[in-house]
Amino acid sequence: MGSAFKERQLRIGGMTCASCQNKIEKKLRNTAGIKSAKVSYTTETAEVVYDGDIITFKEIGAVIERLEYTVLPEGHGQRGDTKRITGLLLIIVSLYFLLQQLGIFNRFAPSQLAEAGMGYGMLFFIGLLTSVHCVAMCGGINLSQCMPDSVKGEGFFATLKPTLFYNLGRVVSYTAVGFIVGGLGSVVTFSTAMQGLLKVIAGVFMVIMGMNTLGVFPVLRSFHLRIPGVFTQGIDRKKANAKSPLYVGLLNGLMPCGPLQAMQLYALSTGSPVMGAFSMLLFSLGTVPMMLGLGAISLALGKKSAQKMMGAGGVLVVVLGISMFSQGISLAGWSLPSFPFREGADSAQQGSIKIEDGVQIVNSTLSSGSYPSITVQEGMPVKWIIDAPKGSVNGCNNRIFIPEYDIEYQFQTGENVIEFTPDQTGNFPFHCWMGMIRSSIQVVEPGGEISAESAIGEEEKEPIPAEYTIPTEEIAVATQTEGVQKVSIQLTEEGFQPAVIVVQGDLETEWVIDNASASAENANLLVPYYATQVPIAVGENPIFMYPAESFEFSNGGNTFFGYVKVVADLDTIDLEKIKQEVSAFEPSIWPKETFDSVVNAPSCH
Repeated sequence: MGSAFKERQLRIGGMTCASCQNKIEKKLRNTAGIKSAKVSYTTETAEVVYDGDIITFKEIGAVIERLEYTVLPEGHGQRGDTKRITGLLLIIVSLYFLLQQLGIFNRFAPSQLAEAGMGYGMLFFIGLLTSVHCVAMCGGINLSQCMPDSVKGEGFFATLKPTLFYNLGRVVSYTAVGFIVGGLGSVVTFSTAMQGLLKVIAGVFMVIMGMNTLGVFPVLRSFHLRIPGVFTQGIDRKKANAKSPLYVGLLNGLMPCGPLQAMQLYALSTGSPVMGAFSMLLFSLGTVPMMLGLGAISLALGKKSAQKMMGAGGVLVVVLGISMFSQGISLAGWSLPSFPFREGADSAQQGSIKIEDGVQIVNSTLSSGSYPSITVQEGMPVKWIIDAPKGSVNGCNNRIFIPEYDIEYQFQTGENVIEFTPDQTGNFPFHCWMGMIRSSIQVVEPGGEISAESAIGEEEKEPIPAEYTIPTEEIAVATQTEGVQKVSIQLTEEGFQPAVIVVQGDLETEWVIDNASASAENANLLVPYYATQVPIAVGENPIFMYPAESFEFSNGGNTFFGYVKVVADLDTIDLEKIKQEVSAFEPSIWPKETFDSVVNAPSCH
């Protein structure tokens, strides 16, 4: 029989993580006729020693393919299709900038624990996306725990019970690990820069994991987090011997998994056992919906559809990884090159400045989606007074970090004062607590030029009457769905239609402007209240905001004006009274300097 033993190598396609390697290797070793098997996720190969009298090489390939992987023919090139890779990269880059422009990342950005109702959505979303990875890769024992037991016939709950207990175990395990690593982070006491570095690392691993899911750049397979094999095998044995789905789920949180370990790095960066546990809880809950229907999904989707879902999930995980990487870069105090169309997205207008008793007094206004940039002189104390109108402070902008002066400040509605003394010239960036909103402080030499537009002087410019009556024949009233209100208007060659909109105050709002005009004067929307100039392209332009007070707006040429009326309750509005109020309102043409900084649509909530 000894002479019948043969050694062959197979190329395996479709592996997306180290768990795939373990899964295939375990199956081969438990197959009759196979003496030994060593599978490598990194090289996409399997080294097999088998008894040719018991099993053929073709039958070994069939064993692998029944696990829904592909045995590649000999000589099959390892380089991906150039056109496919180029297409995927274009999709990833385009989707990233689209979501960035629409403010989607801000919506999913994790906030403070007290504001969990609007924050931490990104972690749940990542869990939802990576559950596709779980469904496709965590088969075998996992599937056996989730498949209903139709033999017992003890009713619906009895059928669902194994699935519920298995997923409960996973959630408890993930949350417990989050508590432990978050507690470790609190002991180590990470600085903001170190938190940013951990976020960068987590983002990098998310990008690598997503790329590996897509099957591009094989060299990236060498870079993945992995638990030592001795521990993995031990956990696998315990899972296989466990009779309760709850125990199997509990052990699942210790298995090697790219997105799971990227999220564990994030939990570590929170520096809090409670926040670490909460972040992992939300991530794990995001994986539950698809895992609950694992059996049905496996049957309904089919191999091709499942692969397409894996591809879509891989693209989105890469995009979210890039976003996490970008936020980490800002928190770490580094800077990335800015793109022309992004320059305004990170800063608002320059604050006004005057000098009193040897102190530079800078006055700025906080807006919901941007920070003001300022210019000050070196060597002279600065008193920066930032007015935060009602509704302007939110989960994105509530905490500011100025690394150069070691300042961390929590904004409150009303007047906020930040004091520092610049000791060297240069441009010093600052950002919000999660790295989403960015701006800078420009320090010039003593006696250096500070732009006339920003200085309060003898000839401060004032708005002038527009001599325009806002039409009130039609009024657009916002509609509400699940706590979010939406209102739409159109901009044509004849003006805004309708020119008056009514929204409820302090409520998340999507204001859509359908620009039906190609006129250069209509290429921007001017909103003096927010000191904002918003580029509006032809077609629909969504603007996201939390309105606090009524305000006027106009097109870039100041030829058409409109009015946003903010009310306490949309159910009790008096349209006739609103028409009278707007008819009596006199809009103004504001100085160009008010809108010197072009910003994108307010999109931070």
